[in-house]
Amino acid sequence: MKSTAHAAPFNKRKTLLFAAFVIVTAAVLIGVSTLRHDPVGTFKSGEGWGYTITANGKVIIKQPYIPTLGNKIPFHSKRDAAKTGRMVLKKIQHGDSPTLTIEELRKAGIIT
Repeated sequence: MKSTAHAAPFNKRKTLLFAAFVIVTAAVLIGVSTLRHDPVGTFKSGEGWGYTITANGKVIIKQPYIPTLGNKIPFHSKRDAAKTGRMVLKKIQHGDSPTLTIEELRKAGIIT
């Protein structure tokens, strides 16, 4: 008669290794798909930066200038453009108007 005392720990180990592999693979795939499908993009705009927001592969907002100021002033940095785009995206996701106020831009450090 064969002993199965050693088979149980081996099968547990294989099962745990397989589960860990599946979890790590899923995490990597989720991370990659999130990076690939970032709805906020940035682009050069004159002497500065602008941002876009996409949905279903189509640009729904293209903002080459700092909003609300009334002047055609591009963002000073790529970071500022992306940060503002994310603020607008968050408003859209919450069902709010995508309009930003001067106070919101000041609070975010986009303007002084």
